[in-house]
Amino acid sequence: MLPRKAREKHSEAIYHVMSRSISEVLLFREDEDKDYYLKLLKFNAQKYKCSVYAYCLMDNHLHIQLDPKGYDISRFMHGINTSYVHYYNRKYKRHGHLFQERFQSRILDSDRYNLVVSAYIHNNPKDVRGYANRVEEYKYSSFGIYLGIRKDHRRLIDTSFIQGLMGVRKKRNFVSKYQSFVMKQKNVESLKEC
Repeated sequence: MLPRKAREKHSEAIYHVMSRSISEVLLFREDEDKDYYLKLLKFNAQKYKCSVYAYCLMDNHLHIQLDPKGYDISRFMHGINTSYVHYYNRKYKRHGHLFQERFQSRILDSDRYNLVVSAYIHNNPKDVRGYANRVEEYKYSSFGIYLGIRKDHRRLIDTSFIQGLMGVRKKRNFVSKYQSFVMKQKNVESLKEC
């Protein structure tokens, strides 16, 4: 058996993090599960002084745009995912693995890559029944927070980073420009070109 490839890390990196459930199990069976995962994300982001720029929790996978501010990305995600598995297995009276494999991460090494990943994450609900043309209304995505449609009750999302990348000072102008950008990226299926 080949050893797995070492995770690419850098102390100043921003990451696109992805986790997926094993094929026969939903990662989130109900809204309460998604709420609990976001609670874990908030707790750890606050504890380790990390910034979350975007998230989207789907039934069988999740995406996070994360700046760990020098904290070890593996420790950060391992802590969250392990705590979530304990919660999930206890709640649903099961045991064993929940995640398909270790979480995936990609370093976002340019402003353009950060913007495109933010839009990609926020467009994830487009394939969910009823959200094809209203991804901003999907409750477990930070897109609605960016647009001011939904309050960030957890105080989890830092929108200032993406706003700065877009070079827009006024919040109202940023919301309009960002919404337009995300909608233009809707049909982008791959992030490989970035």
